[in-house]
Amino acid sequence: MNDCYKNHITVKNFIYFVTPSVAMMLVIALYSIIDGIFVANWIGPDALAAVGLMYPISGVMFGFSIMMATGASALAAIKLGEKKFEEACEKFTMITVAGAVIGVVFTIGGIVLLNDFVRVFGVTGRIHDYCIAYGMIMVLGTPFIFISTIFEYFIRVDGKPGFTLVLYITGGVVNIILDYILIVVFETGIIGAGIATVAGLAVAAILGGWYFLYGRPVLKFMAFKFDGRFIMRSLVNGFPEMATESSASVTAIMINMIMLKLAGGDGVAALSAVMYIHYFMVSVYLGYILGVSPLISYHYGAKEYHVNKKIIRYSRTFILTTSVLVFLIAELMAPVVIQIFLDPTSNAYIVAVKGFRIVACCFPFIGINVFVSGLFTAYANGNISTIVALSRGLAFVVVGTAVLPIFFDINGIWMTMPFAESMTLFLSVYIIRRYREKYQY
Repeated sequence: MNDCYKNHITVKNFIYFVTPSVAMMLVIALYSIIDGIFVANWIGPDALAAVGLMYPISGVMFGFSIMMATGASALAAIKLGEKKFEEACEKFTMITVAGAVIGVVFTIGGIVLLNDFVRVFGVTGRIHDYCIAYGMIMVLGTPFIFISTIFEYFIRVDGKPGFTLVLYITGGVVNIILDYILIVVFETGIIGAGIATVAGLAVAAILGGWYFLYGRPVLKFMAFKFDGRFIMRSLVNGFPEMATESSASVTAIMINMIMLKLAGGDGVAALSAVMYIHYFMVSVYLGYILGVSPLISYHYGAKEYHVNKKIIRYSRTFILTTSVLVFLIAELMAPVVIQIFLDPTSNAYIVAVKGFRIVACCFPFIGINVFVSGLFTAYANGNISTIVALSRGLAFVVVGTAVLPIFFDINGIWMTMPFAESMTLFLSVYIIRRYREKYQY
């Protein structure tokens, strides 16, 4: 296994271990942005608005798959730290099979409920048609979402974070190439955008399966006895990540509906552009916690608390430094990056630039909150992690969305995220201090 699992953590090998996860999340966000560029520039702002409106569907799918993958992989990493290799392999195989089955169930449910979901927004005309076409393709691709996510998390636990980067670079390249071929060359519109996205996920799932079959992993597929208690523990432990993704979907519905009311289709197109860029920047922290979580779980299981102290010290330096940098880049580059998606002469562009500069005020806080939530998931303390995740992703967002637009109109929508992250920061600081003695960090 990687040296970081062998109590030999140095700055050099720590960076080597974590960097692929950060790079992987940035790559995922980047090809999501490129998707948006193709949609905005070759199909139109109505299509970009439809993709934004359909985000909650993929958000719930990703959320549930991440819940399974995060919870189960953290528990498996603890088993590896305890040297229970066969048990870890059994649990890995079981959660993979369970993920595939649940993915199919979600597909069936999505097909049945898609029209009702689109009807909630009250959209008509082209935006409605785009929503149905894009949403149906994303629903059909759900099993690939589950399988690729589970493989990604367990490859990292297996000590090969670099291969997860290969996984998603390959999937991203396929996505981008198909975007060009289907949207630009064959002019298949938003259907082509959906097919390209699902194809990228399918490639990632296939490569992940190849790794576990032929890549000489520590974790291997093997016969297992169904363990409902382990699946429930995995779901509970990974629930914070589900809460983060799914609450984002719930709040996205609320924010989109208010934005439609206040600014119409231009407002939703502006919101979609801002969210693409926001996700790219937040991916720095999402990737970082993905990289460090298996290490924290492993050394916690091995009772090597001094190693985790070093990891958390490194993490503090990384988060504080990048928080300042990300905030400054966002404020300075707002007009340039928004122009990638929207015509600078359009009303949507003006709304988006102003909005993104307000949203960027959340970046000094978000890294700490993401890390604290992920830290307690790594410790298999799903309850605490859930509290942080729901606070920043749902509770404070709902409060902000309900109250701030009353006083600040459309600016109140943009202020919601900085409000939610800053309020959650107080909770995160309290939790870190409260549990320091228990986890000895």
